[in-house]
Amino acid sequence: MRVAAAALALLPACSGGSTEPISTSQAALQGANGISADRVMDSQWGQGYCTRIIVSNQHPSATTGTWSVELNVGPGTIFSSWDGTFSGSTGQITVTPEGGNGAIPPSGDAEFGFCASIPSPGIQPVLLSVSSDLPPIGSGVAIAEYKFPAAIDAMVSPDYATELWASFYRPASLEVGRQYPLLVFLHGNHPTCGTGENPRRDNNNQYATTGTCPENYVVVPNHRGYDYMAVDLATRGYFVVSINANRGIHAAPSTPADEFAIGPRGRLVLRHLERLSRWDSGTEPTPPELGVDLVDRIDFDQVGLMGHSRGGESVRFAYNEYRRSGSPWPALIESPVSVRGIFEIGPTDKGQNGQFLNADQTAWNVILPACDWDLSDLPGLRPFDRMMSIPEPAPFFKSFYHVWGANHNYYNSEWQLADGNSAGITGCIDHEELFDPAEHGSPAQRETGRFAAVEFFTANVGADRDEAANALFDPAFPFPSVPYRVRRGYHPGGDSTYSLLLEDFINPTGTSSYGLSNTTGGTLSVDHMPLGGHDPSLKVAWIHDVVAGSSTFFQSNWSPVGTGFDLTDYDYLDLRADRGWSSEPVEVSFQVELVNADDSRSSAVAIDDYLELGPPPRGATTLPTARIPLSLFSGATLASVRGVRLTFPTSLGGASVYVANIRATRATTEAPAALARLAPVASSAAPPSSVPRAAVAALPAPRRITAGNAIQSVRSSGPDAVEVTLTTAEFFDLRATNLVLTVGGERSTQARHPNGDLHTVQFMLPRAAFDRLAAQEPVRVDYGAGSPVVWDFGHLDKTALAP
Repeated sequence: MRVAAAALALLPACSGGSTEPISTSQAALQGANGISADRVMDSQWGQGYCTRIIVSNQHPSATTGTWSVELNVGPGTIFSSWDGTFSGSTGQITVTPEGGNGAIPPSGDAEFGFCASIPSPGIQPVLLSVSSDLPPIGSGVAIAEYKFPAAIDAMVSPDYATELWASFYRPASLEVGRQYPLLVFLHGNHPTCGTGENPRRDNNNQYATTGTCPENYVVVPNHRGYDYMAVDLATRGYFVVSINANRGIHAAPSTPADEFAIGPRGRLVLRHLERLSRWDSGTEPTPPELGVDLVDRIDFDQVGLMGHSRGGESVRFAYNEYRRSGSPWPALIESPVSVRGIFEIGPTDKGQNGQFLNADQTAWNVILPACDWDLSDLPGLRPFDRMMSIPEPAPFFKSFYHVWGANHNYYNSEWQLADGNSAGITGCIDHEELFDPAEHGSPAQRETGRFAAVEFFTANVGADRDEAANALFDPAFPFPSVPYRVRRGYHPGGDSTYSLLLEDFINPTGTSSYGLSNTTGGTLSVDHMPLGGHDPSLKVAWIHDVVAGSSTFFQSNWSPVGTGFDLTDYDYLDLRADRGWSSEPVEVSFQVELVNADDSRSSAVAIDDYLELGPPPRGATTLPTARIPLSLFSGATLASVRGVRLTFPTSLGGASVYVANIRATRATTEAPAALARLAPVASSAAPPSSVPRAAVAALPAPRRITAGNAIQSVRSSGPDAVEVTLTTAEFFDLRATNLVLTVGGERSTQARHPNGDLHTVQFMLPRAAFDRLAAQEPVRVDYGAGSPVVWDFGHLDKTALAP
């Protein structure tokens, strides 16, 4: 380090750069043999930086004197270095040991460093790979990066530069002649530059437009936030590519046709698949930093996609864009791609050009974080609602996985502030959180994602997949005993052979889906209605004002008396249900009976054994699925069933019940293998270790920010628009949802942050909307309906309009 100190002493006096570490900006890369490399930025200034690379050895043997690190300094030029032999001073270079730091003992490390001058502020080096002379560790994982220069790719977006940058995870030792299934991950909308440590504060977006970050900022490695999933999956024999979408897309202005820039994100996924296919076919050489020749190594017939937040909707877009009639991508991607499963976490569902995206003809699961304050209405439910009614030529299950106590951000380990905390919400409403609001991430929350993702992909993607693992998502099987609560929704997919519609409440109240009159008894009210937070296509029966009694019931009739549906080829009666809001933390119950053609009824089955209908977290009526074996309805004539009866013999305690999507379904997961895989519990209800808190009467009011806000300017932008520039001391975060400007009764979501400065936002307001405003109108900015935070800017003076 004496050389490092000397180098730092030579820094320009005007640099203003601290010699203390400002952040570890890139998670450690791993070689195939237990060696890893981590970059630490020590100082940055306008024309340069100094950094150290720490090389660590997790192998049981010491290195014998040879290790190497591949890195890219881009247009920078190294002017001072220490403790390493450098193959060059600019662009992509290789560093090997110098002197006595070549032999690294087990659990030991060595380091080298350098200082570089740069042509423009904010340029940083990128680690690409690390290797050593040690033999591979059989069960280990190698992690490398590939990154190509930014350019305008007209097929991704003609409006801004993007880049192909991703982490590549693989088993350390590859089997001769084997092709490996491929998983592709995509993160969501998040700032691209951060500063500080523990937590890093991500409050700048300059990298999106320039490929650089301001002084004393580091690039946010958004794509490395899923290492905890990717490494586990790589040990199980998968290639995993986690895409960094920082450049361009995060600065894209919203448009009415694609408000969240889902199309460019999805096409970026396809561009990565194209490049991977070229390496696999040998059309282009595999980048050496990946440490393996990929020729004929990737099984494109076994591909899975994972997306978080906007990345969730984007991988759904990529799946549909590849299959679209007339799509150019099948010709560009040299190997035909079969997507066997899509796994989403807290996704958006905004749609493009008025069309909403589904995932028919593939397995699909979505994690719904019950403590999500970014997408509080859980839009990931809507694709599930829609796909309940989409027939498929073969059964591909759809499921949701509603995790209590989980927030939006902490499924990405690089997103170090909880989405609620910035708005003054320090935990969850009505239930216990899986995270400490004072900490900067949550291993407990990540475990819920790792477990679900590993089970999903090992069950659905790969030539040697284990389909029994799908039991985790199928409520026909007990949920494993884990220290968190999950409510599950499930649809087996396929056509009526696998899922026969019995009642969807699509007709007016009092009429079944088959046009027959439904019947009731006792005192209760039933309304067929849409349900907030769900897709508009979904209708529910809202059963309320119930006076409990053995003769209080609602009965859906599918067939006239004397006739019935033949259910003998089906295994389950499926229905979705949830408890309506009540100020009392009461659990509700009802009984289910089948009605035979002669109007006799089967024995009753209590819903309690299949659903726990207690207070939903934060009022989120997700409508989980009960799957009741038809064999339990003794006395049912399954060859001729004309209806189902729901009876309410016990009080609902002032609450109500929602019921939806009643189906007769077939088993799609082999029971013996599934039961052997998952540890059974008493029932499929949630384990008692994650009890709800007492319900609250109302959600907290949004936090209002008034200090430090200013209307900087109001200017004409051509004849048809007015540009309103606002500044704030408390930065505008980049979230899954867009910022919304409200001036009087007019709104706009067309915004940009000049130079990536998240303390400033420029909104475009249509000139016609501006002209409709009164002379003085209140101005506020938030994230739309349900926003936990609001910036108040006082009143806009129309006379301040500048040409």
